[in-house]
Amino acid sequence: MKKLFTSALLALVISINVYSQEKTYFDENWEKTTQDKMEYYRETSPKGKLTLIKDFYKDGVLQMEGLASDTTPNNEVFDGKVVWYTPEGKVMSFATYSKGKQAGPSQTYDTKGRLVEDVVYKSDGTFSGKSFIYKDPESEYFYNSVSDYENSVAVKSTVYDDDIKGIRHETLTNKAGQYETKFYGDKGKYLGSASSGSGESTQVDYHPNPMRIAKIEKYKSDGSIKEGVIYSKNGKLLQEQKRNKKDGYKTTYDQSGKKIGHLVYQYDKENDVYRPTEGEDYQFAYGDELISTIDVYQNGKVTANKVFDENGKLSTETFLKDEVTQEVKYYSPEGSLKSALTYKEGMPYNGTAYEGLSEDQYKDGIVVNTKTYTEERKLKSEKKLNAKQNGYEGTVYNNKGAVVYTFTQSPNEDGDYSNFTGQIVQYVKGKAANKATVKGGILQSGKVKLKTINGTKELERSGKWILLKIYNEEGKLVQDSKVLASTGDDSFSNANQTIILEDDLYNSFD
Repeated sequence: MKKLFTSALLALVISINVYSQEKTYFDENWEKTTQDKMEYYRETSPKGKLTLIKDFYKDGVLQMEGLASDTTPNNEVFDGKVVWYTPEGKVMSFATYSKGKQAGPSQTYDTKGRLVEDVVYKSDGTFSGKSFIYKDPESEYFYNSVSDYENSVAVKSTVYDDDIKGIRHETLTNKAGQYETKFYGDKGKYLGSASSGSGESTQVDYHPNPMRIAKIEKYKSDGSIKEGVIYSKNGKLLQEQKRNKKDGYKTTYDQSGKKIGHLVYQYDKENDVYRPTEGEDYQFAYGDELISTIDVYQNGKVTANKVFDENGKLSTETFLKDEVTQEVKYYSPEGSLKSALTYKEGMPYNGTAYEGLSEDQYKDGIVVNTKTYTEERKLKSEKKLNAKQNGYEGTVYNNKGAVVYTFTQSPNEDGDYSNFTGQIVQYVKGKAANKATVKGGILQSGKVKLKTINGTKELERSGKWILLKIYNEEGKLVQDSKVLASTGDDSFSNANQTIILEDDLYNSFD
């Protein structure tokens, strides 16, 4: 009889436990759903005065567990330790709660199981502890770092390579918000510091992977540079400079250690500045690995300037006399000379000028041909001086190389080209579709459609009015109005919309 009673009691306990468990299904946004559409599900069971919540991934792996006094989804009132897990079953984070508020230890881990946050919350919501970032050459994090917090405020941040006592820099912040950054070199050698207060300071930049000194600069209390050095990634000295009471120098070396430039400074006591006087001034870019510019000085004046591209290749070379440009040479990335543009009285005279995605050809001081290109170096537009040299003829292309506009452009009455004056022919699928005559930016006759930032606009002359239609990017008509051409009356914004500029033609259609 006793054995029968025990079996019955066990069955009753099991049935009560099963009956007390509740299961709820959620979609990917943790909104309630049905079982066939669920991505997560929840099981709850009573634990004294609280309820044990267990959330699971769709495949049954535990996603979260913790006790709560209120189990309302997305508004739970937790009490005690709550743990979250990755889909692989590893601890992702945990937090400690007291009546729904964090109070106590809290930790978070990254996908590799490394600790990224280790803090303790107080009842007032503030926390103290540490946060960690781990270097990853394939991401934006090139160094390891650890930050210390007190009362939710970062009081110390250390950025380092592999050894937190080795090469690094540390920033300490006091309660008043004042900071001091201390810089360290190889094997943790102290190099100097910079602070929010006044006085002399040191600034150090580092190369990543591995962490190496890139630049050390020491400044006077007035903020002017006192001395500095630049190193390559392999530790070779690239540049050193120093400024004394009366003069100074800057010496530059190549990667092999060979001296390639030396610049002499003279101190201008009246203006309290150091002026370059003789030699070559090298400037670095792109992590201080490549030369960006070289200025050549003679008797305190720049006589030549070289500019290099992002790959360190010579891009332009400018020659000056009495600080007035005499000639500019342009080079291709392969090193060949593209053009030599001569100047007269400081203005371009003969040759071709290259600037970004455009090029201008000059003859006797007049622009005779202008070309613009897309980022893919496809011809986007071309404008040539006509045979009579009293205007220009232009063509605009789309990204597929088809003609979108042709135009003739004449100078305005005052002789300039600031507001467009001329004739425009618009093409659709290779055929002339619209023609328009424009004077001083105002449509005189015909019709033209122009691309804008947010869609397109269509202008048509009708007597003394300009009919204005504006379409959004989907081609839907969003505005249909008219403006008095002579005065621009109707509204200021509409009047601005009817002005035609040369640049409007270059927003070509795809």
